[in-house]
Amino acid sequence: MHTGVPGVELSTGSLGQGLSVANGIALGAKVRRVKFRVYCVLGDGEIQEGQVWEAAMTAAHHKLDNICAILDYNKVQENGPVAKIKN
Repeated sequence: MHTGVPGVELSTGSLGQGLSVANGIALGAKVRRVKFRVYCVLGDGEIQEGQVWEAAMTAAHHKLDNICAILDYNKVQENGPVAKIKN
């Protein structure tokens, strides 16, 4: 699903799936020996999802040096302040 925004392949929302998708793109590039970097923007509430931590460990395991996770540390998540929901 392409977003229609140049350079943005997809928007995954708050379920923590973005880093897993980014891993797949980064791993595919390595396998095909194509040189580019993959950037994934994560919300500070989103990183509470277990899938994000599994994806981070997977990136390390596969030595994905072509991926960069960027954390939006705005202290707000979908339904309120991060500190009040899961500090």
